[in-house]
Amino acid sequence: MYEYEQIMTFDQSPAGSSSASQQQQGASVKKKKSIKSDDPINLRGPMQVDGSVKSMGAITFTGDFAVRDRIEAYGDIGINGNLTCSNKLKSFGNVNISGSAMCTDKVKIFGKLTVNGTFEVANEIEVWGAVTINGYLKCKTLTAYASLTTVGDQSWYEVEESETVHGAKLIQRINYEG
Repeated sequence: MYEYEQIMTFDQSPAGSSSASQQQQGASVKKKKSIKSDDPINLRGPMQVDGSVKSMGAITFTGDFAVRDRIEAYGDIGINGNLTCSNKLKSFGNVNISGSAMCTDKVKIFGKLTVNGTFEVANEIEVWGAVTINGYLKCKTLTAYASLTTVGDQSWYEVEESETVHGAKLIQRINYEG
């Protein structure tokens, strides 16, 4: 016997009518089964998603999020806050992390990865575009088909098993001249 998953869909841009109801709820954690849209999605946390988040466009997470299933975007993924993903993360665009993100399964990015904060992946990361780390990145295996750049002396990354970078490995220094 199968239990059908309730899916929340957006017929129009969710930034319109749903933002007023989100402001009325205050800081309470919103719970959703799954979120699916043919348009870009702008989500504001705190939110717990028991299923997946999928968009045929971009996805922006602002605030604190826990996603039990996969995150998939056919555009960019922006994370402005804290995100925990208990499954796979896949983006056909760029991924920009401003804050912290943690994934327990594979991460596949067909665009660029920019980490301005912390990104921890318990499994493998595969990035087709450039990787820029201005903070901390940790994973089991890393495959980067373009360059990997760490910005400043406080930025670094850890790879537990294997690392393959097909492009240049760069360190960008920051001058603090006043």
